[in-house]
Amino acid sequence: MVGAARNLAMVLLLKGPGDEEFDSKICTGIALTTKTAVVANLTNGKLPKVRGSYVAERMVNGYAHKATGVGMRDGTDYVFDWWKTLNPPNPLVSSLAAWRVAGRSVEFRAFKGLP
Repeated sequence: MVGAARNLAMVLLLKGPGDEEFDSKICTGIALTTKTAVVANLTNGKLPKVRGSYVAERMVNGYAHKATGVGMRDGTDYVFDWWKTLNPPNPLVSSLAAWRVAGRSVEFRAFKGLP
């Protein structure tokens, strides 16, 4: 509910991608910004276990949401979702399948891999 109010406030203030506040607090802005950072680090060789990054999208109970998808070279896909935490070092992490249905996630600081 708080996130929906935050999103509505951004829309009413006519903020969008490229605006610092939008990019740091709205799921679309966060996902685009973090995907770009992952791709930049992938390109310069700093993420050898990562095969790519993308904006993951879902619709659950009528609510659209976006987060940062990261595909690993071992074939697994994880979703990093900063929208709920707004804490750069501690996003929620889920498998892509679990995230698409708003299933199990874990805070990054406790992440040890997902089954």
